[in-house]
Amino acid sequence: MPEPASAPVQSGAQIRDRLIDAAVQEFGEQGYDRTRVQDIARRAGLSTGAIYGNFRNKADLLAEAVDRGLNAASRRLGRALNRGTAPADVLEMITADLCDARQRAWAPLLSEALAAARRDPEVGRRVHAALRAAETQLAELVALAQREGALSAEVDAAALARLLLYMSVGADVLATLGVDGPATGPWRSLIRLLFAGLTPGHRTPGRRTPG
Repeated sequence: MPEPASAPVQSGAQIRDRLIDAAVQEFGEQGYDRTRVQDIARRAGLSTGAIYGNFRNKADLLAEAVDRGLNAASRRLGRALNRGTAPADVLEMITADLCDARQRAWAPLLSEALAAARRDPEVGRRVHAALRAAETQLAELVALAQREGALSAEVDAAALARLLLYMSVGADVLATLGVDGPATGPWRSLIRLLFAGLTPGHRTPGRRTPG
């Protein structure tokens, strides 16, 4: 009789992905403090040795999961730009998508990471670094939109990037608390109006034009 085919050997990257996927689910369901490395390993179908062979500890695994989530968002922005989407439209897309439940799937993970960051210095360092990287990318998008003439030069790129980060993280926290997102139509209309107010030549209410 022919011998049964053995399971394909997975690469180190594939094993890391399995562990991160399992960690995201466990952290989201059980919370960071209640999740044990044994639970993550069991869900991934691996041993605890596989975890410690790839990550220093549970905090490292949480930080890697947050990094991956933010990097995935970054790649989505990059693909939109590569398709020819204008930078200003990409920025508008980011805020418009905050009401999309599919974009809030990782909200529990981020909320757990923010809570753990207050207690664990290593988690805090990694989470802060990941958020700073996301904010830097947003500021670069703003500056690119300004160079293309789609956003007013009066807009402070760093301030707008921080506003977008506040909105995104705030939406994640509210979603974790079970607060329903805004109605899609009115929200997208509001975002369009807000960005229209940032275009060159738009007169800010209450400001007098020289003359």
